[in-house]
Amino acid sequence: MNYADLHIHSNYSDGSMTPEEIIKNAIDLGVKSISITDHDSIASQYIAEKEYNDINVISGIELSTEYEDFELHILGYFIDIKNNELISIVDRLNKARIERIEEILFNLKKHNINLTLEDLEVDLNSTVGRSHVANAMVRKGYFDNYKTAFINYLVKGKPAYVKGYKLSYKDAIQIINNCGGISVLAHPGQIYKALEVENIIKNLKFYGLKGVEVYHPSHSRNQTNGFYNLSKKHKLLITGGSDFHGKAGYKENNIGSYGINEDLLNKLINSRR
Repeated sequence: MNYADLHIHSNYSDGSMTPEEIIKNAIDLGVKSISITDHDSIASQYIAEKEYNDINVISGIELSTEYEDFELHILGYFIDIKNNELISIVDRLNKARIERIEEILFNLKKHNINLTLEDLEVDLNSTVGRSHVANAMVRKGYFDNYKTAFINYLVKGKPAYVKGYKLSYKDAIQIINNCGGISVLAHPGQIYKALEVENIIKNLKFYGLKGVEVYHPSHSRNQTNGFYNLSKKHKLLITGGSDFHGKAGYKENNIGSYGINEDLLNKLINSRR
């Protein structure tokens, strides 16, 4: 079990557990530090303002961004959740997500799949996404399982797909850094232009990137070693996490199964000084 798991999603984005349930789970597993990094949302971050005897909670977020012709995710740690610029950006992203979902629901109706926002059973102040639509399609009996619903209607090129609004990677890094946070490239192993990862990292660093998520369940051993070496080479902080969502019937690693040791966490903390 790792000392710190810095990539966890709650039910305020596409996870299934409340922040309180996540904390209890982490304490039970012996994890000493966590960060809940919901997609484009700080709705769960009230939890980071509380004090716990058995665990340290670091404020966090995961921003979806555009980089040339593909998507990059930027993690932000130690963010000031009361920062006006951050609040404004998150509100804008939330509004854009709702508008996107409304378009998706409109497209689904053309195919006799009738859903409303209420059918998604989600707090509209949290992050609303395609996963909520797919789950609703299953609950309403249109499909037997989430994967089939998602692949047949909600991915690019399928009937209900609508492209979402995203920040530029430059803006995302700047916003995180402006509100006292540490910006980190999430799961670089998922970048489809694998041969360009080092150039991407160098470019992101030029615009203020502070770290790389080296430890992630989607990374092979070779990838993990490669990203570790790249981080050292370019003098970037090293982070990691399980990317836990807590979905029932969803095969994934538990909280703390991926993450970083106490030494790497202290380097992250000390970099703020």
